Amino acid sequence: LERQKLAREAAQDAGLDGLVFFSKGGAAVDMVGDLFYLTNHYSQQPYVMDYHEIWSAGSHGAFVLPGDGPTTLIVDNAYWRPDLVVADDVRAGVRVIEMTVDAMRESSLFGKNVGLVGTGAMTAAAYKLFVEKAGPTYLEVEDGILDERMAIKSPAEQAIIRKSCDIGSRAVEAMMDAAVEGATEAEAASAAFGVVVSEGAVMWDAACNSGVKSHLFSWARLPSHDGFRPMQKGEYFHVDCYGMFGGYAWDFGRTRVIGDQPTDEQRAYLEATIEGVETICKNIKPGMTAGDIGEVYMNWVEGVKVLQDFLALAEKEEEGFPAVGHGLGIGWSSPWLMKGEKNV
Repeated sequence: LERQKLAREAAQDAGLDGLVFFSKGGAAVDMVGDLFYLTNHYSQQPYVMDYHEIWSAGSHGAFVLPGDGPTTLIVDNAYWRPDLVVADDVRAGVRVIEMTVDAMRESSLFGKNVGLVGTGAMTAAAYKLFVEKAGPTYLEVEDGILDERMAIKSPAEQAIIRKSCDIGSRAVEAMMDAAVEGATEAEAASAAFGVVVSEGAVMWDAACNSGVKSHLFSWARLPSHDGFRPMQKGEYFHVDCYGMFGGYAWDFGRTRVIGDQPTDEQRAYLEATIEGVETICKNIKPGMTAGDIGEVYMNWVEGVKVLQDFLALAEKEEEGFPAVGHGLGIGWSSPWLMKGEKNV
């Protein structure tokens, strides 16, 4: 309820009569976004392409928040949780878009100035139909309207984040322990998944790579872990392991050399990576911008030859990622630690 109050204030500050939030669930938690934050609802319905004769915006949810008056949550199936969800009214049905527009009419938002939040989570079909059905309503895309408010974590949120990070850390440790000569990436991933599932958390992915393509983030396939090739002594194995507990994410990267006998070059690379993380963390101070922190990284990495050589190899095959870090909460979020970012 406090978060909903903050959202109303944000709408008022933006000169809007209200807000409509969209998210998308469906067996993946990377697009639950503001809807989860405001209502504690998550859809388990897997996404199926819209078939307007039957349904619209499957796996989506919507939250209608007028500047004043009752709130309405639109869910795409009847399996929502009354013990968890916070909304004045909850409506379940397969026509999410049409039900959302009906709720806007009843909230006196139809034809008014309304902020639309969550377009990045909507399919093009859902967005197109919503704009069509909303008719004379003036829709202002406000996808980041809560970012600044969401960045400040309450003590309860901090406790969940610590628990989430503890689970993620133990999952990565289990995966590293299982990444041995003769094992497959899938066997290593299985150890991590076991930790996550047993703790009541959900794994997004353990995107990993090894062998001749280990200079790349991953090696595109589904699943992202290889279940066939045994890993060989002396090769790199690395993972980016990310998941969620209680609505809050962890996101950890780790690298090892199979057999734990790295060459001098491999050891230099691993130590440089650790030094980079520690250098950035040591230099973060209140009042800095995300761009300032990005500059710390750029100034440091330019003097590390082994990483320059490695980055040059990787960039031959994939475009370099401009950010060295990012915010983390209900998914990946701003601030992005990169040159030019103004977030303080």
